[in-house]
Amino acid sequence: MVHPLRALLSFLSVVALALPSAAQKDPAKDPAKGPDKEVAEKIALLKEVVADKKFTRDAEGLQVIDQLLQKTQAQPGPDPKDQKDIVKALEHVLSQGKARPHDKTELYVGAAQALGYCGADGAKVLHGAYLNKNRYPEKPDWVPFREHVLKNLGRTKDETMVKFLVKEARQNPEAALQAAAGEALGNFDESKEALRKEIVGELLVRYGELDEKASQIGTNIEAQNAQDRLAALQEKWNGTLAKLTRQNHTKLREWQVWYNKNKDKAW
Repeated sequence: MVHPLRALLSFLSVVALALPSAAQKDPAKDPAKGPDKEVAEKIALLKEVVADKKFTRDAEGLQVIDQLLQKTQAQPGPDPKDQKDIVKALEHVLSQGKARPHDKTELYVGAAQALGYCGADGAKVLHGAYLNKNRYPEKPDWVPFREHVLKNLGRTKDETMVKFLVKEARQNPEAALQAAAGEALGNFDESKEALRKEIVGELLVRYGELDEKASQIGTNIEAQNAQDRLAALQEKWNGTLAKLTRQNHTKLREWQVWYNKNKDKAW
């Protein structure tokens, strides 16, 4: 049986791929003609779903989120007020209502996915949700959802979040969250060269530290932990390094050699 969360992510990914990127338009420069009455109606419906203490309408809420996401992506773009209201409604999903348990996060996942296409405004909400450890505890059961938040934080392409993502990639004690933060940084492949170089340098430092510990001979528990951590993040980090450098290496030593030769050159 397909896990409900995986099925949801697959569905939302298809929806997102069918839509143009939020970064490709500026609603403020090309807004729709006035507020859309349907947006207000959908937001009111979504608030009803959030308020349902038995969570029986979450599937309906996901449909509403999908409809609102399509509104944000439609050309010529939503009215600026509608855009702000949609982001507030998605924030409401993540911060209000009776807290869903860790195994019933579909509505939260849908909101986070949509916020990933809402630029800096969406990034602010996602960052706040990630830091809300009362609602989304730093516990193993919540790691999958927190991974999803980090990945969508990167998708917003908000460069003010780069330092935060780098910190999570380098320091988070959960290997899966380190991997997710590193993967999220791959979304900045169109940023200016200086920022891309900064990200690559930071990731390679941590990558090197883990590789050195993992290579220690014997039954050193730190070596085993480092090996396990590398196994969790190596593929995703390699993918991000490839995006940011336009190179394609799969081993740390190859990345280090290339970086040392090219860090002061134009990429």
